Amino acid sequence: MLDKEIINILINFHNYSFTIIDKEENVIYWSDRAAKIFNMDNDYVIGKKITDIFAEDKLIMVKSLRENKVIEKQQHKATENVYVDIKSVPICIDGKVEGAIVSEVNVTEKIQREEQIEILKNKVSSLSDIMQQLNNSNFKNIIYRSSVMERVKSQIERAAETNANILITGETGVGKELFAQAIHSTSKVKGDMVPINCGAIPSHLFESELFGYEKGAFTGANRAGNKGKVELAENGTLFLDEIGEMPIDMQVKFLRVLQEKQYFKLGGNKEINTNFRLVSATNKKISDLLSSEEFRLDLLYRVNVVNIHIPPLRERPEDIEALFYYYLYSMSEKYDMSIKYANKQLISELKKYPWPGNVRELMNVIERLVIFSNEETLNNEIFHQYLTEVGEDNSISKNIITDETIELKDYVEKIEADYIKYILDENNNNIEKSSEILGISRPTLYAKVKKFGL
Repeated sequence: MLDKEIINILINFHNYSFTIIDKEENVIYWSDRAAKIFNMDNDYVIGKKITDIFAEDKLIMVKSLRENKVIEKQQHKATENVYVDIKSVPICIDGKVEGAIVSEVNVTEKIQREEQIEILKNKVSSLSDIMQQLNNSNFKNIIYRSSVMERVKSQIERAAETNANILITGETGVGKELFAQAIHSTSKVKGDMVPINCGAIPSHLFESELFGYEKGAFTGANRAGNKGKVELAENGTLFLDEIGEMPIDMQVKFLRVLQEKQYFKLGGNKEINTNFRLVSATNKKISDLLSSEEFRLDLLYRVNVVNIHIPPLRERPEDIEALFYYYLYSMSEKYDMSIKYANKQLISELKKYPWPGNVRELMNVIERLVIFSNEETLNNEIFHQYLTEVGEDNSISKNIITDETIELKDYVEKIEADYIKYILDENNNNIEKSSEILGISRPTLYAKVKKFGL
């Protein structure tokens, strides 16, 4: 009796967790610290087989018992939020292994500090890359780390040295105007870059917007006339955004400008010489423009001498983190808020999302995170709410029945395993919470985790 009381005092004497099992692998001692770490009291644990409580592959003390050896493991994840350094020693009496004892030291704060330092290192690295890119004034606000975007940059630098017409293609939101500005800045033209969105101007106003008009050209016209975009872009760059939306009747007139380098103002009778660098952009595929009856092939061949394709964000996930930190800083400055931390889980989830709206969508999400996160760390739940809002299926991937014939029992087990994995993932592998949601006991859940190898 005294021996038992002494052991109880000793295993609770230090701020360590202690567990002792006998040779049958039954738990015979469970310290108060162990109960706190694993949220399981003595009455629940003592007397049970340790393998009924924890997955066997997570139990180094079982290995220590069976193989009669001392085992140490650093930074073992004991629970969802607790890391420990662990040591297991077999208990030998008269040369026979009669049990094993394991001790655990809580090192969670140390691990969290290391993780925070790693996050800060990544942040500094990303910001350093961003600053290097921003120092290159020709590519202002174009943030990337991927090799594919490095190739795009090289294409721009090479094409900008020539006077060739350039067509930028890419999905909505990839930042085509930024790349047009980079082409303009890299080229040797002396004038300004003048943008015009072909899809935003009513067709009956397009000619006057592009070529300008003489005084009295039409009712309500400016008495002094007006300069058009072509004239404003003299010795500079004319950027035609969404050129695929240019009215068909204007395509013929603009084609003549490209061929002859001359045009008439609306209401004018004097032909004007012009000189500009043409950069166009479209979110349509070249193949779609070729097959379209709304876009002239001869104009397409003129504007698409050099094609610069900007890949969507989903094809360059390595750029997401750099873009994230750049816009996190920008948005925090915009709203005069302190810069908040982003944990690894958020960065990982951002990288997995396909971003159909590309960089523009990423900017909007970051802005929302900055505005609504109240703590020192950005609130991941805000991003999860956004996923629900846009209809992104963040639930279990659907099981697809293939041509392979399997028994009903095996198929049911597959469904069960997938669902258990989903619940565990959703709850950060918290066994207690997951077992409550699943409606089964913790030992049963541990047994199923072991069975399905989750």
